[in-house]
Amino acid sequence: MPCPGPAHHALSSHQQAVTRLLAEIDSWRFREGELLHAAVAIPAIDAFHWLENNPGESRCLWQNREQTLTLAGIGIAVELDADTAEDYDRLLKRITAITDGRDTAFLGGFAFDGRSGEREWHDFPAARFVLPAIELRQRDGDFRLAVNLHASNHDEFVRNKTRLITHLSRLSFAPPLPADADWSIRITRRLNNMSFDECQEHIRHILEHIDQGHIHKAVLARRVELQLNEALPGFMALKRWHHFNDGSFCFALEHGRKLFMGCSPERLFSREDRRVCTESLAGTVRRGHSREEDARLEHTLLQDPKLIHEHDLVTRYVRERLAPWVIHIDCPAQAGVVKLDRIQHRYLPIHGTLRPGVMDDQLLNALHPTPAVCGSPRREAQDLIARRETNDRGWYSGVMGMISPRYSEFAVAIRSALVEDNQVLCYSGVGIVAGSTPESEWNELEAKIESFLAVLWS
Repeated sequence: MPCPGPAHHALSSHQQAVTRLLAEIDSWRFREGELLHAAVAIPAIDAFHWLENNPGESRCLWQNREQTLTLAGIGIAVELDADTAEDYDRLLKRITAITDGRDTAFLGGFAFDGRSGEREWHDFPAARFVLPAIELRQRDGDFRLAVNLHASNHDEFVRNKTRLITHLSRLSFAPPLPADADWSIRITRRLNNMSFDECQEHIRHILEHIDQGHIHKAVLARRVELQLNEALPGFMALKRWHHFNDGSFCFALEHGRKLFMGCSPERLFSREDRRVCTESLAGTVRRGHSREEDARLEHTLLQDPKLIHEHDLVTRYVRERLAPWVIHIDCPAQAGVVKLDRIQHRYLPIHGTLRPGVMDDQLLNALHPTPAVCGSPRREAQDLIARRETNDRGWYSGVMGMISPRYSEFAVAIRSALVEDNQVLCYSGVGIVAGSTPESEWNELEAKIESFLAVLWS
């Protein structure tokens, strides 16, 4: 009899981990309001393929920019939401109370404007976070499979326990498809919700407000609707998207038949105990077709007065908004550059030590939305956006991230898309400041959309 190959051993090890977790769950007894959690080590596994291969339950994913942490979830142990920004504080404190003392995390996000969505976003409240029932975690190359169970009464405990056992028993650990597997998804129709002429009129109106001194900057967003020849396999598309945008945060949150996903280059903030890290990311040029052209464009990015001004607005905003909550701030004197597949941005990291007692709700309220996705002053820019934009942003340019007892991290939800079956709604935005021209801003809007279109073209 031939010896089993490596794939067989890995599959067997995954199933052994499931068996151990099932035995642990079987021993659990009801404890009112207490989170029950168990985890076992497993061999390495592709989180994107694992999620794609296990449909039927709500799925979610978070991967940090360095790829040292990946969280993938199937099913829901706890779901928390908020209908207004005024409820964020309650939601975040509830998360802290539930996860206290447990090595697990909630994944979720917040809408751009602190309101529940309408039209295509009607399934998305102002904020939604889930604690996965089944959790796959990669941390610094080590993988584990975990389960969570939470109930407020005995009947709920029995139902949740039975459901968890059922879905854990059905988990698939099939090996991923070959990297050169055929990709048959094609675009059959594209609809822009804003024409160039409409964009030009919006920019003219914003520049008038800037000239009159009402605002310094406003961000204009647009939506592009794509119809595909078949339903998009969302998590495999997200993996391909991330391949083209290495160095980005990667996120996804499924709700019913809709999947909000993206590859964002921009951190809102991360917090580890009392250490906070944030950044300013603004000012954009495209990538060059050659090394020489790319270097010339990078020089423009670092030297152009309009791009410097746009980035300075964001940097000053972040420092000023963070100042009341920290003991001190560290920030380099010179901006760097973040290079992505189609575009490159000016970038400046900002670090600080939090004052005692400062937590995520204060930081979220202070920093979101940044001038990079809204404008400045914030309130005046938000009001102008509400009057001028014809599409509902929903969670585009909102916040996506994860929260655990000691550590939390959030990305700005740009370079993102809302997927439902064979329809994909893509979003992009540009910052309008003094010196902006319709042609360059339109080209930037298109370049940002192309970061997703490349997933379908390749």
